[in-house]
Amino acid sequence: MNPSDGDTDEDLVRKYRLGDDSAFDALVDRHARGAIRFAKHILGDRHEAEDVAQESFIRLLGAAKNGGYDAQRGRFAAFFFRLVRNLAVDTQRGRRTPALLDDALPAPPESEGSVVAERAETRERLAVIVARLPEHERSALVLREFEGLAYRDIAEALGASLEQVKTWIFRARRRIEREWGSLPRELGVHRKRS
Repeated sequence: MNPSDGDTDEDLVRKYRLGDDSAFDALVDRHARGAIRFAKHILGDRHEAEDVAQESFIRLLGAAKNGGYDAQRGRFAAFFFRLVRNLAVDTQRGRRTPALLDDALPAPPESEGSVVAERAETRERLAVIVARLPEHERSALVLREFEGLAYRDIAEALGASLEQVKTWIFRARRRIEREWGSLPRELGVHRKRS
């Protein structure tokens, strides 16, 4: 068991600020996959998402060392995912055309035959719908459903009120329900490979 496993994210930032570099490594281990996944939901491109996640950790290094992040002002997850979101949105604005979301949802567990094909189709259909959501709804939904953030942390991360976040997630879920039946069953022809 890693000695930092029992530490909160806020504890790890405090330890890093006091000179424990392994505390920052623990933060990266905990949040790298989520940062990439969240950025990919915004950008639709895994390579750009990895770059955004890396830049987010670089900026976090500075914020942790110089006091730019203060646990008294809010939870770490909200601060960090706001940083990831802002960098991803900046990256997206710098593009000429947005990329189509490609397998941004977590991979299904290994299974056999038709179950794997069915899960892949479901993931693909859901990814297309999620990619079509307005950015604020998509961000709120991804932070809630895939990263497990509390509504108040999502509100802080997105710079929104708690009521806005609840509304965005509700609307995103409703859009997914409405669009689910209207998508063609075979979408592979329309996907862009990264």
